[in-house]
Amino acid sequence: MTVRELALRKSAFSPSGRRDAVRRDEPFEAGARSGALSAFDRFIHYGLLVIGSVLAAVGLELFLLPNGVATGGIAGASILAAHLTEMQLSLVLFLFNLPFLLSRTATNRRHALRMLLPLVLIVLFTHYLHPVPAVSDDPLAAALGGGTFLGLGIGLVLRQGGSFDELAASAPLRPAFRRLDAGTVIFVANLAILLFAGLVFGINQALYSIIAHVLTYFMLEAGYSGMSPVKRIRVRSAMLGRLREAADRGLRVRWIETGDGETAVLDVYRRDVKALRRLLAAIDPQVEIEGVRHDEARRLRPFV
Repeated sequence: MTVRELALRKSAFSPSGRRDAVRRDEPFEAGARSGALSAFDRFIHYGLLVIGSVLAAVGLELFLLPNGVATGGIAGASILAAHLTEMQLSLVLFLFNLPFLLSRTATNRRHALRMLLPLVLIVLFTHYLHPVPAVSDDPLAAALGGGTFLGLGIGLVLRQGGSFDELAASAPLRPAFRRLDAGTVIFVANLAILLFAGLVFGINQALYSIIAHVLTYFMLEAGYSGMSPVKRIRVRSAMLGRLREAADRGLRVRWIETGDGETAVLDVYRRDVKALRRLLAAIDPQVEIEGVRHDEARRLRPFV
């Protein structure tokens, strides 16, 4: 069991569905103790962040870019821009991620810090790998290797609470697309990037880009231990309105009402479960929270 799983097990609630009411006399202490990490735990945490960043940089600089193979998301757009402008991929990655980082800083500085460290690491490793020759000049091998390394790298970063490639989670996108399903917006954006890759690199490379994109997606889930980054929980409280208002201000939460006025089901990113628990307990020490059974929340998808 990794450090992150240990922290989530302590801070989150059992997936078995058993009720675990927060005690009135310790709304903050339990969360603080569960979040305490030893020096060794911190070493493992940051070590895995570094490993994930190295894997992502290797996939981008030693497989995908030299062979004209792109993926979806900001990484794929950066590969296209680096090819067209002849700028270093590291610089393009930083410039493309900068608006998302600034938007995070304006809304939630802690989320911005989660994005800043992995971004800096990936940019640095990509910069230093730039002079290194490509591992293979075969586009199929590049698509397979690049998708594997990039997906695993980003998955490890997410597993450790970091963030990278924030195309699907940027705050400025929410007002513009609030009437559209987030998955549809992400699909259209990725499709546009892959189609543009076909125009820039050719039809054959576009097919390899699709392979790389699909493989990146599945390897990202593997790097995140096959879990959805979203956890579904059930909240019972007589102060549900106040809880919802406070949670919406500080965290990304998707609320699903149940109709009785005191119970709600909500989706929250796993990395925010501990913070949500402390926030709700601080407002209503008698709040009851339980995890939704796995078969009721199978393969939950990220949301905006």
